[in-house]
Amino acid sequence: MNTAAAPSLRDSSWATALFALALVLIYNDTTLSMLSIWARSDTFAHGFLILPISLWLVWTRRDYLLAVPPAPAPWVAALMLPVVAGWLLAVLVDVLVVQQLALVAMLVIGTWAVLGHRLAWAMAFPLFFLFFMVPMGEGLIAPMMEFTATSTVWLIRATGIPVFREGLFFTLPSGRWSVVEACSGVRYIIASVTVGTLFAYLTYNSWWRRGLFILISAIVPVFANTVRAYIIVMLGHVSDMKIATGADHLVYGWVFFGIVIFILFWLGSFFREDLPPLPVADPEGAATAAGASRAGTIVALICVLAVAAVGPVAAWRAGENLRVAAAPVLPAAQAGWRDHTGNPWAWQPAGMVGGLAQAFYESDAGVVGVVVQYPDGSFGLGEVIGSNRVFTWQDGPWQVVGRDSVRVSAAGSAVAADEALVRGPGGELVAWSWYLLGGLQTSNDYVGKVQQALSSLGMSEAGAWRILLVTPAGRDPAAGRELMQTYLDDHGAALVEGLRATPVAASR
Repeated sequence: MNTAAAPSLRDSSWATALFALALVLIYNDTTLSMLSIWARSDTFAHGFLILPISLWLVWTRRDYLLAVPPAPAPWVAALMLPVVAGWLLAVLVDVLVVQQLALVAMLVIGTWAVLGHRLAWAMAFPLFFLFFMVPMGEGLIAPMMEFTATSTVWLIRATGIPVFREGLFFTLPSGRWSVVEACSGVRYIIASVTVGTLFAYLTYNSWWRRGLFILISAIVPVFANTVRAYIIVMLGHVSDMKIATGADHLVYGWVFFGIVIFILFWLGSFFREDLPPLPVADPEGAATAAGASRAGTIVALICVLAVAAVGPVAAWRAGENLRVAAAPVLPAAQAGWRDHTGNPWAWQPAGMVGGLAQAFYESDAGVVGVVVQYPDGSFGLGEVIGSNRVFTWQDGPWQVVGRDSVRVSAAGSAVAADEALVRGPGGELVAWSWYLLGGLQTSNDYVGKVQQALSSLGMSEAGAWRILLVTPAGRDPAAGRELMQTYLDDHGAALVEGLRATPVAASR
């Protein structure tokens, strides 16, 4: 081991630790957001283990790392600028996962700048593994719930048992089942990919084997979750709903998942590769690098901290992106429509904001309800974007029994609205939902986030509204759709223009 390099590496290690500590303090809100999610969510509780595992991986290579002279690269700090800009944009549009990814990316880039290229490359995987701290994957919940329900019902029917499905609910002769978030299998996928990535790094040497095993680790839980759900339903069915119908089915699920992962890793071990010995560090010039690295380390540390500090300062100057609106005035009844007093269904959609305005209109063909949700400041950073597909509270008396996407025409614009068939104490309703963001109508969350970012930067009209139309489905939902489109033909322009004319102000 080159003893001349060791003191410089210790200096660089302390500088890296100081940078990491300063970074989490500078971005304390983003850091606390990750910690709070780890603490409250079983799906992401593994986040507490990622940093210790990464440090252990570094420790296993300590002999080699001590022999590599640090060569700080202050110019690498420039790579943090687009990451900081991405964090700022994510703050403006309130996309928490992008803020968290940017924070980890800043940690990785800052470490690279302080330690230099060779040391950063030697620690490439432990640094990459830090990204598993970010609690992401919730976007998979809805499609995985749909896939689990569809595939489980298919297996039940293939078994010869009659089953009736309504949305995420299905009924067997023995009882009724539903696919909820915990049944989606997303937590199995996240756990499998995390552990599978670590296993692939420690077991294989070739990149293609590592990549293939990680891919298999992501695919296997998808289908294993279907088998798990099918087994649980069958256990409940054959026992006349006496077992696997309560919390015990979660235990069975994790036991089954553990067996699947054990088999996966057992099979993967047959293809293990002996890891090559660590390369021998080149001692030539190490003493010179050790003497020069101390000043370079200080410069690199100052550079990365200066760039990192730009984000919170810019966010503070820009202010909070949340904009609050006054209560909108919904259009008066016209073209043969009449005002209908009271809520005839006692249903209101779930929402992520506190502002709500609603009105009901009646014609000879039936009743249409209009609900507008908007941020009024009562829910802090709550916003309408992200709520478009949320029609009912999970534990409420109303249930979504069908979903679709329909083209509607509102104020001369064609919109792909999300549709839901909702069933509850007031009967069965058909509802449409989409956003009005400034002058743009869309149901796409990603398009909405871009529009919101432009609004926050003063490049687009302000205002964010979620518009819902609802009417009884009756025996023919098509008639309800026709009635709601007729309402939009008569009132759509007044509705949109009225919302756009509503005063909107910054939250501070």
